[in-house]
Amino acid sequence: MEGTKLDFDEEVLNLIVDKALEFKLGARGLRSICEAIMTDIMYTLPSEEKPVKQFTVSLDYALEKLKNAKLNQLKVA
Repeated sequence: MEGTKLDFDEEVLNLIVDKALEFKLGARGLRSICEAIMTDIMYTLPSEEKPVKQFTVSLDYALEKLKNAKLNQLKVA
C-alpha cells in the first residue's frame, strides 16, 4: 500500500517456522510471531521523510524484535 517492497531473508522464514513449532502454535501463532517482528516497521516505514522503496527483514532484525516479544504467552495449554 505504501509502495515499499518487503523481503524476508530465508533464515527469517525458517526462524518463524521454528518458533511456531517450538511453542506448538497454529496459524494465529504464526501471525503473532510475524507481528512481533513487523510491528515497528509497519509504523515507521510509512512515516519516513524519504520513502523507503525496499526493506529486507534480516535474521538479526527479526531476532532483535523477538527478544522483547512475549512468545511464551502464546504457548498452547
